[in-house]
Amino acid sequence: MSVEFKLYGVKKQDLYASKKKNERQEMLLEIVEYALKYGNKPAARYYNTYPSTVRKWVKIYKEKGKEGLVFK
Repeated sequence: MSVEFKLYGVKKQDLYASKKKNERQEMLLEIVEYALKYGNKPAARYYNTYPSTVRKWVKIYKEKGKEGLVFK
């Protein structure tokens, strides 16, 4: 049995997945900077994503810097 995570009161156009490539890269950096300042869970809540996803992005950022968050 799988449990689906649902976001309530969030517009689809505000979600990370619905952004264009360059917008996603900017948003990803914003999320990481927010997480470094306030923590992973608050960042996940604020940007409507999972804390585990934020942790993954922060880890990549710490290991590879801003260039690690760039998609090819």
